[in-house]
Amino acid sequence: MTSVNWGLLGPEMLASERRTRTLGVGAAVRAFNDLAVPSLGGVKYSKSIFLACLGIYVAEKSRETGAQVSNIQVTNAIEALASCLSYRMNGWQSDPRLQGNTKLRGKEDLSFKIVSQHNFYVTQPMRMATVQTLPGLGLVEGKGERFNSYCLSVHGVDLVRAGCEGFKCHSNGIADFLVKWVLGDARNPNQLGLLQAISPLEELAQGAKGIIKERLVSGNDDNAKRRRNALTWVGNIAETPCVNWKKPNELTDEHFKDIQSGAYFFMLRDKIMQLLDVVETDVANAKSGKLVMSEGFSINVVKSLSNVKSAADQFISVQHDPSPEKLATLLAKECLQASDAQIILSLVDRDNVVLKVRDKEIVKGPAFGGTQAELEEEYQGVSLFPAGVSYRLWNLHVLNLDFNGQLELWLNKKESV
Repeated sequence: MTSVNWGLLGPEMLASERRTRTLGVGAAVRAFNDLAVPSLGGVKYSKSIFLACLGIYVAEKSRETGAQVSNIQVTNAIEALASCLSYRMNGWQSDPRLQGNTKLRGKEDLSFKIVSQHNFYVTQPMRMATVQTLPGLGLVEGKGERFNSYCLSVHGVDLVRAGCEGFKCHSNGIADFLVKWVLGDARNPNQLGLLQAISPLEELAQGAKGIIKERLVSGNDDNAKRRRNALTWVGNIAETPCVNWKKPNELTDEHFKDIQSGAYFFMLRDKIMQLLDVVETDVANAKSGKLVMSEGFSINVVKSLSNVKSAADQFISVQHDPSPEKLATLLAKECLQASDAQIILSLVDRDNVVLKVRDKEIVKGPAFGGTQAELEEEYQGVSLFPAGVSYRLWNLHVLNLDFNGQLELWLNKKESV
């Protein structure tokens, strides 16, 4: 059995950096995702955007008092606190809106000093999905995409205020209490008002959602138009699913071509990942601990290689490659070389993390794991978009459900499938 190190939906980051296979096409991955839904990043829930802005706001206010804290430190701590309080509320049941179920169990001391420690929470918090979203939607100001350099814009401050409005914790406003918490306030943060304000399981106030949606669709530049059109499209997708590549009226020709080309590219990449996993399994099973090209390939490798070639043909047939320096086309052409051995050697050479090429033999790389288990795809069995489309379109679909107060219903339906 094989796994797909990048799922079909193609996120830009993996949970395990050690096994990250970029194949030298990371710029193409980012480009195709950004062409589909510009500046959305990895966000799919409005509450995660609010929590990121709240963390920056509290960090700014804390620094004004002389506290030596960073945006990342405070935001991670607030997110960890929100997750911990949420798990306590729901009896430690897993939920796609929460992280750290195992890591947070048994944590009793919820002081900022403890919660902000590096090993208290997960290594890749939800905040990381917002790094491109916040500046892209004009919620923060700052150079580049360094979270610690961000400061809230007027829109970001408005979002924080709208999300906190009406909630109190120990008779303080939510942001005011959290600043005091950062500064060492020892009062128990496990209070209903704070939970309702920051828990990812609690719906964000409609006014705050409205600010996020307005930032998503406002503007007349091409990125804003693409986001606006994509949001309209996903809003209609349940009634008119697009599974056969018939262009929807909501999108421009160029936008749709970019999405289609990106989908074929992502499917090619995933087939390559499957092939590399099959090769990894064969290396693990080989007595010599390596694969020699002259000895031929197993039936599983031959089958996976055939799938790679078909995917490469399909991508090239679209005749549309907006990726930087045609990186996607270069990858596809490497998968159509005359020699099967050369194709595999080229792809393993691109990997160079899990597997490596040595003297035209395939050997174990520094991140070698062995036999891989099959990975279920997140949206398996759901037919709304054509196969392979950017994960950002799925995330935008979920975010739109969130805007319309339908998120809880959708999550419950998904769990019952």
